[in-house]
Amino acid sequence: MPKGGSEAAGPPPPDRALLSYLPKRQSLDITFRNVQYKALALSLNKRPAMKQILFGVSGEFHSGQLTAILGPSGAGKSTLLNILAGYVTRNVTGTIEVNGEPRDLNKFGRQACYIMQENELRPLLTAREAMTYAAKLKLGGGSHAPSNKAISLQIGEIFETLGLTEHQNTRAGLLSGGQRRRLSIALELLNNPPIMFLDEPTTGLDSASCAQCIELLRYLARGGRTIIITIHQPSARIFERFDSLYAVANGRCIYKGSPQALLPFLASKGLECPAYHNPADFLLEVACGEHGHHGLADEIDRLGTPVVAVPETSSGSSRPFEDSPAKLDNIQIISNLPKITFEERGSGKQSSLFKQFLLLYVRNVHILSRDCKPMAVRLFCHLGIAWLFGYLYRGVGNDADKVLANWVYIYGTCLFVMYTGKMAVTLQFPLEISNLTREHFNKWYSLGPYLLSIFCIEIPFQIACALGYLSISYHMTGQPMEVSRLVPFFVLCVLTSFTAQAFGFFIGATLPVTIAVFIGPSIGVLLSIFGFCIIWRDTPWMFRWLYNISYFRAAFVSAVYTLYGNNRGTLPCKEMYCHFTYARKFLAEMDVPPDTDVVFNCLFVASTGVVMYVATYAALWIKLHVR
Repeated sequence: MPKGGSEAAGPPPPDRALLSYLPKRQSLDITFRNVQYKALALSLNKRPAMKQILFGVSGEFHSGQLTAILGPSGAGKSTLLNILAGYVTRNVTGTIEVNGEPRDLNKFGRQACYIMQENELRPLLTAREAMTYAAKLKLGGGSHAPSNKAISLQIGEIFETLGLTEHQNTRAGLLSGGQRRRLSIALELLNNPPIMFLDEPTTGLDSASCAQCIELLRYLARGGRTIIITIHQPSARIFERFDSLYAVANGRCIYKGSPQALLPFLASKGLECPAYHNPADFLLEVACGEHGHHGLADEIDRLGTPVVAVPETSSGSSRPFEDSPAKLDNIQIISNLPKITFEERGSGKQSSLFKQFLLLYVRNVHILSRDCKPMAVRLFCHLGIAWLFGYLYRGVGNDADKVLANWVYIYGTCLFVMYTGKMAVTLQFPLEISNLTREHFNKWYSLGPYLLSIFCIEIPFQIACALGYLSISYHMTGQPMEVSRLVPFFVLCVLTSFTAQAFGFFIGATLPVTIAVFIGPSIGVLLSIFGFCIIWRDTPWMFRWLYNISYFRAAFVSAVYTLYGNNRGTLPCKEMYCHFTYARKFLAEMDVPPDTDVVFNCLFVASTGVVMYVATYAALWIKLHVR
C-alpha cells in the first residue's frame, strides 16, 4: 500500500489470542537508584566541560505495565531511556537492577530490545521478507532453531496481532508511518523480549495512529512485558492509557505514579489544573516553570516511592483488553512451534557466525536485485571511460614518440580505479549506520559477519569493474600483449582499486558525511602526486615519508616498470627522431628505479588495503560499543 494509506488495521480486538505462540515468560522489573549522567559539552567560547544531564533519579518500572517517561525537550527523558536500555554506559553512575539483581549488560542485551525513534527499515524488502530474515538471524542458533514452517506461522501470528496481515507483501518504504512503527515493533517481538524500550514511538504520527500505537503497546504489556516509552506531549486520550508515569524536568524526577493520581498530587502542592485542561499539558507547564517554583523534585526525593500506587486494572471496563488471570492463562501454544524455555527463546540466541554471514549476504543480494541501478551505473562508467581513454590514447603503448602520452594513460588508469573504488563506498556506512546500530544493538548479528557480507559484494564487483575497464583500454592503447607484462599490470591496478575501496570504507566509517566526501578525494590527491607530479629526488625531505607510504606511488611506479622495464627492447619510432626509443632511458629520466621490485610493491599495496579493512572494523566496533 502506498505511503499514507489506510490505517484501519489497528490494534487487535479484545478477544484475539495474545501472541499465542509465545511461551510464558519470566517477569522482569527494572529498579534504578541515584542514576546520574554527565555529557561532554563543547563550545567555541569555552573549554570543553562535563555537563550534568541527570541528577540522581530513581524509580521502578514493573512488568505488565506500559510506563511513559514524560518531560519537556531537554529534560533528560531520552537520556534516561538510553541508560536504562544499556545504549549509553559511559559517564553513568548509580545502580540499575533487574528483579533485584545488578544488571548484567551481556545478559540484559538478550532480554531487552530498543526501538529507536527513527523507523530505520530496509525500504526495498517487504514486511514479510524483513521479518523472515530477522527471524532466521535471531532464532536460528542452537538445537532449538525453528523450522521455516514454524517461522512462517510465527510471523503470521505477529502480523495478525499487530494488524499488518494485509500489508505483509508491501515494501517497507511504501508503508505509512504507523505501519512502519508497527513493523519495527514486530521485528523485535520475534524473540519474545520481556523488556521493550521505545523512544518517542508516536513522533510523526497523526492522532489516530498515535492512539493505535499506544493501544498496541498496552496490549503487549498485558502479556507480561515491561514496556517503557518516552513521549513528549501526549493527548488527553493517550495520557489516560498509560499504566504508570515518570515525569522529569531539568534532569530530576518530578512525578512517578499512576496517571489518575497526578492531578490530586499536584493539587496537594497548590498546583490546580484548570477544568477541561489536558493533564499532560499541565504537567509540562509545571515542568517548564510556568506555574512558579514547585519543589516537586525535592518532594519526590523525600518520598522515594511512587506517589500513589494504583492497581494495574483500576481503570476497569474502560480498557479494551480485560486483564483477568483467566484470559492470560488461556494461551494456546501452536503445536508446530518448538516448546522451549524462556531462557532459550527469550535470550534471542543468534545464528552461528557463518550462518549470519550467509543470511546477510543473501539479504544484501536480495536488496540489490530490487534496485541495481547504482551497480549498473558504476559498471557503465567503467566501460564508458575505458572506451574514451582507449580512443584518446589509441596506440600509445607501442610508439616511441608517444611514451609520455602512455605515461599519462598509466597515471590516469591508476587514478581512475583509485577514485571509483574509494568514492563508490565512502557513503556505504553513513547511509547504513542507523540500521546497523539498531540491528546490532538488538543482537541480530555480530559485526564481523555484517562487514564480511558487504565486502563480499563490493570487492568482487569493484574487481569486475576494474577488469572491464582494463580489458578495453589496455587493448585499445596498444600495450604489449605479453603475459609477463599484462598480468602484473592488471594485478597492480586491481590492488589499487582494492586498497582505495578500503580507504573509502574507513573514511565513511569514521567521519560525518559532509566531511567524508571532502576528505576522501583530498587524501587521494595527496597520495597521487608522488611518483607522477613529483619524483623522489625532487621531494623535500620532510615529505619523503609520504612518498614512502603512498600505495598509489608504489602501484603507479610498478605499473610503469611493468610495461617498460624487464629488458624491453627498442620501441618502434615512426618519426625522424624519438627521444625515448630505448625504454631504459625513459625509466631513468622518470626516476623509476631499474631494480623496482614489483612483487614487493604488490604485497605493499595489498597489505595496506588489508590494514584499512581491519581499521574499518575497529572504527565501527568502537562506534557501536563506546557510547
